[in-house]
Amino acid sequence: MRIYNGEDRQERRRKHYITPIIFLLAELTIVWLILSIIMVDFNITKWNIFAKVSLLIFGIFFLGKTFKIYARQKNYKREK
Repeated sequence: MRIYNGEDRQERRRKHYITPIIFLLAELTIVWLILSIIMVDFNITKWNIFAKVSLLIFGIFFLGKTFKIYARQKNYKREK
């Protein structure tokens, strides 16, 4: 059993730059695959305007989410 002595200790992590980009690319790929299945064509240039606009809207949403993740991260120094 741990006794709480009034000190708040949090895990300090380094900033991650690659991981949010990987998640952004994964989210965009999933949206592209779903829209490709709906449009029955994997070529984006052959899609109608509704599919292109929805891909753009999802892209802006996921990009904004990624920027919020970057803004939320703090730059902690390593403890010795």
